[in-house]
Amino acid sequence: MILDEDIVLTEYKNKEEYSKPNPSVNVYIALFTTAHARLKLYELLDILQERVLYMDTDSCIYNDDGSEACKKIESMMGNKLGDLTDEIVSKHNANHIKQFISAGPKDYSMKLDTEKLVSCCKGFRLNAEVEKKITLDKKIKIVTDENENMKLLNIII
Repeated sequence: MILDEDIVLTEYKNKEEYSKPNPSVNVYIALFTTAHARLKLYELLDILQERVLYMDTDSCIYNDDGSEACKKIESMMGNKLGDLTDEIVSKHNANHIKQFISAGPKDYSMKLDTEKLVSCCKGFRLNAEVEKKITLDKKIKIVTDENENMKLLNIII
């Protein structure tokens, strides 16, 4: 609960019992894998520079302008462990993105060349009913501030 401009009231309860560690889980392997994936992502960002439209911990959406940088990324794609994959082709059976908008982390929509719409919106399970309400066009209006009837409230806690 927000009490004042700079005071937030939070409730918590100390928990005495925790789940028992699983002997078959190795935290160090998970840490290494995550760190290595991040280094790989930084390598992609360094190559692509301003062509990057969106990135997340395991993905990068970029404008393929046919440059040497994009050709270098293409050469890094494959089917082996550690290779990059083109999910537009493999997951969505399309060739390229026609329209793309991102409203922030884990919040994007895109229209593919097959006219298929793909959306991700953190905090929402995207089923047919929700996808009718959270559309590409609505996200574009929100991001470009063209929606007169909507008021955005930002709360940082």
